[in-house]
Amino acid sequence: MSVLVKLTKLEMKRKIKLFLSSMFYYSQLFGLVRLWNNFNDRKLTVLTFHRVTHGELASRGLPTISITMKNFELLIQFIKKHFKVISLHEFLTCVQEESKLPSNCLILSFDDGYEELSRNALPILKRHQLPAILFVPTAAVDKKSTFWWDAVYAFLKNAPQVYFDRTISNDRVAGPYLKRFEKITSLLPEERDHSIFDLIESLQSANAEIRERVLEHFQTFYQGSSLSNDTLPGVLKWNEVKKFSDSVFEIGSHTVNHQFLTSVGEKDAKNELAHSKDVLEGQLNKEVSCFSYPGGKYDEKTAQLVGEAGYACAFTSDEGLNSSSENLYKLKRINISDDNLVNSKDCFSKAIAAWCLFLNK
Repeated sequence: MSVLVKLTKLEMKRKIKLFLSSMFYYSQLFGLVRLWNNFNDRKLTVLTFHRVTHGELASRGLPTISITMKNFELLIQFIKKHFKVISLHEFLTCVQEESKLPSNCLILSFDDGYEELSRNALPILKRHQLPAILFVPTAAVDKKSTFWWDAVYAFLKNAPQVYFDRTISNDRVAGPYLKRFEKITSLLPEERDHSIFDLIESLQSANAEIRERVLEHFQTFYQGSSLSNDTLPGVLKWNEVKKFSDSVFEIGSHTVNHQFLTSVGEKDAKNELAHSKDVLEGQLNKEVSCFSYPGGKYDEKTAQLVGEAGYACAFTSDEGLNSSSENLYKLKRINISDDNLVNSKDCFSKAIAAWCLFLNK
């Protein structure tokens, strides 16, 4: 299928979504849904953010996890008008006391701990006096590094054709991944996104040893390119994490190494859960009671391990809303990025926001 046909289909889907969301928002249906939420079984909406971008780094890194500072401000204004933003403590209190949730209640959460949040998100939330949760992988903060998936995306998106030495690409462990690097760079830049996303997903699901082996080979090309850690979004430092903790944010664990717990053995999973909790509590001098599964990946066993590690709750990337009787280690969220908030002119749309937040059951 040609790129033109793909783009035409994508544009058609966006137009249909805008039409349906406009019908919903500007008709009586929107008001009826809000009224229904007041009297029916009230549920909690949890939003997931990653990056809030502004300026030259906005186009760097994965595009599926970012929202511009302008759209973030507009979304926060929309949320304040139609939702009651609550803290995690308020939600857990309702659960423990078996009391009714507030009508149209919502929690804001941020995964990964991108450094730009301190400039682009924290001031907005403080001005609006809204609480939120920040989930950080402790090793990334310790190393003051960038995330490997941003480097992989930024490089592969526009890189010329790359070829790995045959002795490397025939490596039984790393070879299959490296051949995918080669195949992706043989495509036109505008055709690469889907394949890059699939590759990143595969690397995230691999165990740490395999992933590091692949990324070592990748570094030889990356270091020879015009990209550097200075041109990619960075990670918060500990003094900045403490600043978040002292303001409107509760800090939660996102493991040590952003490791998918379903991809490692029980011993390693327990270490990721326990060590990240210990490090955060040592740095912040506060109890850390919440956890976010990296990549949203979990199963019955990992959910059990999170509880045994002493966390009060855990958040997935399963889309949907949460009742007060929800399994606290399988809380659902709605991922937010510019892609699911803007209209065909790339402008923030209240109608699309309403469709995304109110009809996401």
